[in-house]
Amino acid sequence: MQAGGGGRVTELTARPLLNLFYPELSGVVQPLSGEYGGRRSALEKIPFFSGYGVETGLLIDVYEKYGIQGIAQVDLLERIHHNQPLEALSKMSFAIIQAVLHKQESRFGRAVVEEVNKSMKLIRYNAHSGYSLGVEEIAERERPPMVEVDEYIKIFNRN
Repeated sequence: MQAGGGGRVTELTARPLLNLFYPELSGVVQPLSGEYGGRRSALEKIPFFSGYGVETGLLIDVYEKYGIQGIAQVDLLERIHHNQPLEALSKMSFAIIQAVLHKQESRFGRAVVEEVNKSMKLIRYNAHSGYSLGVEEIAERERPPMVEVDEYIKIFNRN
């Protein structure tokens, strides 16, 4: 694992937000790696976001439910990372910010995400037509923990 070796979204969005709201998690080297594992008994009790906020939400939820001692890191030695266009990174960042704000709602008991804009204006350039403003709806949705989903309860007899 390389400190500071995260991607652009990690270093410019996720890490500053974690340092601001969850300083105890600032030592997580790759918070957006998408590589995680856990005990089923723990993961089925935690909600998951539907989009790019999934890793950040999971990290925060595990921390809040089990404490910092419930989180471990492993060096997988080699990581192949493909850079994405800046517009895609901007959308990822927008979704991660929503996820962190949503977690602040439950932490402080005040609605924040419902009051913020969920459409992102993206400046695009075309050589023939010049600059334009594109609008995309980017709304992170938090799915309930599996132990609260009726179909899951029926199949696995979870209560």
